[in-house]
Amino acid sequence: MKVSRRKFLHIAGGFGVSVGVPSAVEVGYATRIEPLRVMLEECRIRIPSLPTAFEGFRIALFSDIHLYPFTPVQVVQDAVRLANSFRPDLVILPGDFVWRTVEAAFDLVPVLSLLNPAQGTFAVLGNHDHLKGPEIIAKALAQAGVRLLRNEGITIQRGRDSIYLAGIDSVWGGKPSPVAAFENRRGELTSIVAVHEPDSIRNLVPRFPVDLQLSGHSHGGQVRLPVVGPLILPPMGEIYNMGLYRVGSAQVYTTRGIGTIHLNVRFNCPPEVTAITLHA
Repeated sequence: MKVSRRKFLHIAGGFGVSVGVPSAVEVGYATRIEPLRVMLEECRIRIPSLPTAFEGFRIALFSDIHLYPFTPVQVVQDAVRLANSFRPDLVILPGDFVWRTVEAAFDLVPVLSLLNPAQGTFAVLGNHDHLKGPEIIAKALAQAGVRLLRNEGITIQRGRDSIYLAGIDSVWGGKPSPVAAFENRRGELTSIVAVHEPDSIRNLVPRFPVDLQLSGHSHGGQVRLPVVGPLILPPMGEIYNMGLYRVGSAQVYTTRGIGTIHLNVRFNCPPEVTAITLHA
């Protein structure tokens, strides 16, 4: 999502002709208030194949932290607090931990270390992570107790039942291998896959047993105008850009993310921690 300030303002100005020029109060809200107000979005997702022991299973999801210069540590602390308040079984972090400096990943260590899901915190890398330094980010995540899934999957057990959690590398910036991510799946386990870019589900569904994909990447567009919708969306985040969608027999949830890039602005699209509860 490479967008210059001039291009962004040109697009926003063009829409301003039809939707009205924003007031100073609205601009102030969009640049100083909404980007810092992390919201907890609750979502109930029904998966017909979900085993009995996983009824009510809770997943906290947040993505696209992009720490610094726009996203301060305090916003990430708010996200972690909201995630923990949900008392999740799993936490999923679908990538883009940094933006301009890869060393910022180490400032996330003491914050992400506070996540306390019953069955672990898991992550995949995003395109910006690969651009800045994937091995450094992997090291920081390990220090925070976050397990990075790089084209691999694991079995999550609850009681006598199990589900499969796969993590696929960034489709845009990494070296994705769905084949490797699903090679450890046995039988007909319900499968949840984490991948940074939501639109990748179109290629996964015909070939792989995906029940639910969890993604970020789009930031929800950062600015969503009434009627118009999102102003700017990145490649691979244009179709399934916010919320829950059904794609064939599968579903994909795209979270709005925590941070901002290019311009520190959010309007009608606040930072999001998603509280997902699974039902059969």
